[in-house]
This record gives sequence, structure tokens and C-alpha cells, in this order.
Amino acid sequence: MNNFIPLARPDIGDEEIDLVVEAIKSGWLTTGPKVTEFENKLSEYLKADDEIFSVGLNSCTSALFLALKALDIKADDEVIVPTWTFAATAQVVDWIGAKVVLCDIEENSLNIDVRKAEKLITNKTKAIIPVHIAGYPCDMEAVSKLARKYNLKVIEDAAHAIGTSYRDKKIGNFSDVTCFSFYATKNLAMGEGGAAVSKNNNIIEKIRKLSYFGINKEAFKRYEKSGRWFYDIEEIGYKANLDSIHAALGIVQLKKLDYMNQRRREIASYYRKNLSNKLVFNEDSNEHYHTYHLFPIRLPESIKRDDFIEELKENNIGASVHFIPLHLHTFYKNRSNNSFEVADKVYKSILSIPMCSAMSDAEVKYVVETINKIIGQ
Repeated sequence: MNNFIPLARPDIGDEEIDLVVEAIKSGWLTTGPKVTEFENKLSEYLKADDEIFSVGLNSCTSALFLALKALDIKADDEVIVPTWTFAATAQVVDWIGAKVVLCDIEENSLNIDVRKAEKLITNKTKAIIPVHIAGYPCDMEAVSKLARKYNLKVIEDAAHAIGTSYRDKKIGNFSDVTCFSFYATKNLAMGEGGAAVSKNNNIIEKIRKLSYFGINKEAFKRYEKSGRWFYDIEEIGYKANLDSIHAALGIVQLKKLDYMNQRRREIASYYRKNLSNKLVFNEDSNEHYHTYHLFPIRLPESIKRDDFIEELKENNIGASVHFIPLHLHTFYKNRSNNSFEVADKVYKSILSIPMCSAMSDAEVKYVVETINKIIGQ
């Protein structure tokens, strides 16, 4: 294969480009009608039994942070976060001034171990942030049961999980707030962007207000002919609103999402059937709909992970590690006395191989043949 196969690339076509041009020509470059359209379509896509409300934001990080603010998590409160996640999941807690309490993970799913999380709860624990790693859902029944028992708020980090289902309901139907990422590498790619969703519209409207300097809702209409110039700052806020250009990308991407997720599942199935049986794969289940944002593999002990990644790159195949556990980073390593036995074990041998709906069959086959060849050597 002469061309480099990246870990991920967005699946963007002419329809996305045309709608972005339409948004630009409309004059609404910032938050405008395209954002409202995207929010409405996202709510409709996720809805199961009850209505879901959505607010578009500039990132999943902003969604997580504003969810903590909207749910009144305060300085000195404790928030349980899995150690196996990107820095954003924990850093938003630090931004609030609350304490991050890191928790170990389940080996098969890489998601938070709810039994271990329960042992970390104190009278200061106010929230838990489960992360749906690689597009496989956390055990939301166990998370919800834990939250009810200890009166905890639940904020799902669903950066990997747009379209993922847990027992026939899409992620977005289970907690106080669910936060999605639409970064360039995600299943639904907008370049930059995110959203917060909830069944409680009061929470979403609170986040909407916080996302734009704490200004009342009328501010978004003041440049329309029917709007008025007056606005009121009702509380301290931030600058995290979604713009119309990125929303235009999202409208088309959302329309294509089920196809793109199914393509990822087809690639994952081919990987599972044809990659070496010396590799260990993450959990999958017919009970849930796994959207395979990532495809992690674990190497046998005889193969050094870093050397393996370099050899893949020499063969024009991209790879990375998701993630370096938070407790191993300088900022967090001296802030927790908890045990991370599973995360430490998994980290030694794990890496992610190319996974995106834009991959061709030839690329998928080449990845498999190359990995099997390297392992055979």
C-alpha cells in the first residue's frame, strides 16, 4: 500500500460542502438557524420513549464543563472519573474546583468498573462521569442504580458514542446530561463541535445560557428583523456556542450517521474474523449496538507495543494508544492512592488500529495482512 492509512479520517462528501456554502451565503456564520436545525434533528435522532432536548456547543469538553455547572457541582465536591479516558473528562472537574477521584476500569470493556466506583464514594461525592470507550456502552443500569443509591448526578462522556445503543436505547436517554463530541476524528465529524442532551429542558436551557456569557435567550434573536436590541446578563457565563458552519456539516453527517456506523461495524467484524488469534479484542455484545469509534487491540507479551506501532508506520499504517491512563500523567499521579491494577495491565499492550467509515475494502484487507505478517515474524 503506497498511500498512508491514517488512524481516522472524516467521511465528508459534496452534500456537506454544499450545505456549508449555503450557511456561509446565508450570512449566519455564528449561532443561527442551522444550529437550531441541527439541535432539533439530533434530539429526534436520539429520542426513545421520552422527548430529548439538545444544545449545540463548540466541543464535548465545553459540554462536560457546562453540565457540571448546570448541575451545581461546586468546589470541594468529589466527582468520580475513570482513569481510562482523555484528559478533558477530568480537567473539567478541576476547572470547577472540585476533586477528581480516579477509578479503575473493566478489562473487557475498558469502561468504568462500577463496583470499584462504589468503594470510592464519600459524603463529598456528588457526581460520576462514565465514559463509553471506543463506542461500547457502559453498564448504564449499574451506573443508574449507583446514582440512585447515593444521590449522585450522572454526566455521560459520550465523545465516542454517538449512535451507540444500550439495550435498544441510544446513549442520551439514561442520565442527567449526556455529552457528545463531533471533533474531526469522531463518527459524526464537524471539525470542531459538541452537544449536551438531556430529558430535562431546564438543564439544557441553563447550559445554553452559560454557553453564551450568561445572556438571556433573547440575545440569540437580537440580530433578526423581529428581534430587539436589548439583552440581559443574568449570571456569569462562558463562550462555548456552536456556529452555523459547523452545524451545517453536522446536519448532513447526522443524516449519514447510521450508514457510517454500520460501515464501522462491518470493518470491525472483518478485523475480528481475520486478525491473528494471538490478539485480544475488546468486548462486544449482541445486547448493545457498538459503534466502533476506535478498534483497540492488545498484543501478546512477546511483542513490544512501541516497536509494533513503529513497524506499522513503516508499512504506511497509522496507529495510536487510547489512552495513557490519567493516573500515569504527572498532574494526576500524586493525587490518588487508589489501585489501578486493570488499567496498568491493559496499558502495557494496547493500541488502536485504523477505523473509519471512509476506509476502502482494500485498505482494511491490507491492515489485516500487515498486522498478521508482523505478528508472524
